[in-house]
Amino acid sequence: MSQTRAIAGQPASLGFEYFRRYTTTKLPGLFESGFWDCLVLQASEQEPAVLHAVTALGAAHKNEERISLTEYNEAIRHLRRSLNRSDKEALRVCLITCMLFVCIELLRGGFKAGHAHLANGLRILREIQQREGITTCDGDIILRSQAVSVEDTLVEVFSRLNVQVALFGQVSSYLLFVGDSAESPRTYDIPQTFSSLLEARKYMDALINGSHILGEQASQLILGGQPIPERLFEDQGRLEAALMRWLRALDSSHEKFTSQADFRTKFAIPMLLLYHTMTRIMAATALRGTDEMIYDRYLPDFSLLIKQSADLWDLMRTAMKKAFGLRGTSRPDINFTIDMGFIPPLYYALAKCRQPNLRRMVLELLKEVPHREGAWDGFTVIKMGDLLIEIEEEGMYEGIEIKPSCYLPDPSVAEVLPTIPASQRFNNINVALPDFESGKATLFGRRYKGNNQWESKIVQFDSAFRKLNPLSWECIETSCVGMH
Repeated sequence: MSQTRAIAGQPASLGFEYFRRYTTTKLPGLFESGFWDCLVLQASEQEPAVLHAVTALGAAHKNEERISLTEYNEAIRHLRRSLNRSDKEALRVCLITCMLFVCIELLRGGFKAGHAHLANGLRILREIQQREGITTCDGDIILRSQAVSVEDTLVEVFSRLNVQVALFGQVSSYLLFVGDSAESPRTYDIPQTFSSLLEARKYMDALINGSHILGEQASQLILGGQPIPERLFEDQGRLEAALMRWLRALDSSHEKFTSQADFRTKFAIPMLLLYHTMTRIMAATALRGTDEMIYDRYLPDFSLLIKQSADLWDLMRTAMKKAFGLRGTSRPDINFTIDMGFIPPLYYALAKCRQPNLRRMVLELLKEVPHREGAWDGFTVIKMGDLLIEIEEEGMYEGIEIKPSCYLPDPSVAEVLPTIPASQRFNNINVALPDFESGKATLFGRRYKGNNQWESKIVQFDSAFRKLNPLSWECIETSCVGMH
């Protein structure tokens, strides 16, 4: 008997139906996903742990708090039974349920629990790839260009989210490469054209991931007073060359993609270009050492990033107004997607672009765009941005009218604004998102003061996170732990 019949006619069916009709289309965002499009609903037909987790997520998305809580606990109960098995199917159930738990936690603001589930899932997937000979290098995860197994689909959905979360300084960082076996070279071997937008997206994920990790490696060396080795400069060169090849490949594929003219394609291409702009700046500045002034060289690129964000949001907002107006429906209370969106590149610009007109435009855009993207809470990022501007600028623009703009002011007609000195700029920023209970976010920052001296700053601030569920939730100590 189908598992879904077990909840037919019960209050829980509200959550399942909402998940099936709405959540599965909203969560994947602009890119197709084998996990959300097929795998989850198929598994829910056979596995009670998945069924109850799906129902809990749908109910949470619909703001049916008590149903969500009950179903979440039911999913945990059935998952614990699965933990007694050690076959491949049980491991798949564990990982599918684990991703659903990640989404529930992120949706309700349980960021620590969500990050813990994500880290567990990534660790287990990497161990599976090592056992099956797909990867041999410690720290690497192989993302197949075409998914051929359930495990490939799981790697795809976990790695997508990890790339986002890593930019916030959370979850273990694994190097991500697109390939098909352990023999695939650990390089960014970009094809001349992309077979699909999903393939273009996978290569972009790998490039974002590589640029982020390169910067993290250099940062650790600098903090330890060590020089940056030549191999990291070689890695940087490979990344920058791959980013140029990626842009050429997308350009070569553009006519093929635009001829499809579906909803996702219309917005996915400019979204990928937005992330390409961000990643190009990340790769170029990854080995900056203590030199935060380097970002001033890339102000035209930041201007482009902000303009790309504004143009894409205008395009999407117009389409959404038209769609919702035609259907006569209202948007859900929580605007939530698990996939890449506007917040990560705008967060990056907020942290690294010190030109005051551009920086304030970022804040204006963050107030407009969707506010829940995976592990990213837009309300918290806005609060962080206000705090960051206050700390770095130290009132240096008081009394000066600064208008938010996507464009750099023309120096021939505008007053030249003072530049934030290096000693006031944060070299590294990490943000710990709030616990569900406390609602406090924490900003961790370091500023280089010269002569190998660093100033650390830790600031807690009230998050504007909109809590979804005021009930106390059971803390999950066991999800995928031990299933390897």
